[in-house]
Amino acid sequence: MDSLELLQKTPLFKGSSREELELALGLFQERSIKPNTTIFTEKMPAESLCIIRNGNVRISMMAAEGVERLLLLLGPGEFFGELALLQEGSRMVSARSETSVELLVLSRKDFQALIELDPRTASRLIMAIAKLLAMRVKVYNGLFRDMILG
Repeated sequence: MDSLELLQKTPLFKGSSREELELALGLFQERSIKPNTTIFTEKMPAESLCIIRNGNVRISMMAAEGVERLLLLLGPGEFFGELALLQEGSRMVSARSETSVELLVLSRKDFQALIELDPRTASRLIMAIAKLLAMRVKVYNGLFRDMILG
């Protein structure tokens, strides 16, 4: 799958025209990662969103000293690091390649450029991230309730 088709299929750019996708794609950087390589770790500065073109990425969190807890295993067309576009801060999770991985990477700086160049596409991207975060809040709210009350 080429990069334009990848953007077209991801929920982040749902409803975007070909021209809007081509403009957005020009702001992404391609990155190839070898298997079993750390992409970022908890507490690192959060600076970019990544969309997986090929391969699998493990998203995890340290549960205790030396104990890693798997949160998600992501594959082609899925994305991670979306909070980095919305706020400066540090990563709350770690990301590691399970296989060889090809990523499309959008930095916060380039996202700011997208806002200036094409506010409509940028607002769709923000809404897609907001919907994802709302869904996660619902899921994790139930988990936290079970942990606290159970």
